[in-house]
Amino acid sequence: MKAWLVRIIALVVFGVSFALPAVRLSGGGPDASPIPGWTCAVFASILGPKSLVQSIGQGVRTEDVLIVVSGLVNYLFLAIVVLSFWRRLVRTRLVTGALMLACFVATWVYFATSHTAPLVGHYLWFGGAMLILVPDLAYFFSRREAGAAVQESAGRGPAGR
Repeated sequence: MKAWLVRIIALVVFGVSFALPAVRLSGGGPDASPIPGWTCAVFASILGPKSLVQSIGQGVRTEDVLIVVSGLVNYLFLAIVVLSFWRRLVRTRLVTGALMLACFVATWVYFATSHTAPLVGHYLWFGGAMLILVPDLAYFFSRREAGAAVQESAGRGPAGR
């Protein structure tokens, strides 16, 4: 499958996740209405940093930091989309993807500590974000295997000993 097609599918999946229910706060019980992904994005990207800045003099809450770090996923995803226009930036995209994965860990820690349940929108958000890295991971590992094969055929690898 072509890399550009995988990236377009990832972009669509990521975008659709904002229209779907992303989380349900467990404090409201099973009847609590789900929160759509776009509301989570606005809160984590705009309102989260605002509340974090306002709480600096009074003691920063861990929840606020986790929400702000979770909101960074959207910006890192957009950075990967922009970096995808240059073929040579595979490692840069992979490092950005690793940072994005760390931000997802912060999201899951927030879910566990605040008893928030992820819904379909969250899973698509994660899936789209990881899917955009598939072409770069495939390229990286295929180059690595090709390099190992060249070393073995030249007598410098494990077979040449």
